[in-house]
Amino acid sequence: MTKRAQRQFVGDLLRNIRADIMRAIHTGLIPKEWDGIELREFIADKAQRSRAAHALVGRRAKDYRNHMIITAGL
Repeated sequence: MTKRAQRQFVGDLLRNIRADIMRAIHTGLIPKEWDGIELREFIADKAQRSRAAHALVGRRAKDYRNHMIITAGL
């Protein structure tokens, strides 16, 4: 995947997650009592639900985990 395609993918995914969360706030699905604690958890849950289930397996998963371990700043 080119760097441009990576940036486009990340931008699209994050825009969609943001739009979903903003819509939930606007429509009153998010309680007014929620502050940064609950909202951070909700954001993490939305990101978790957007994962590609069972796609990162085998050698690809091993390479990913290795890269995350050895690359400072990620």
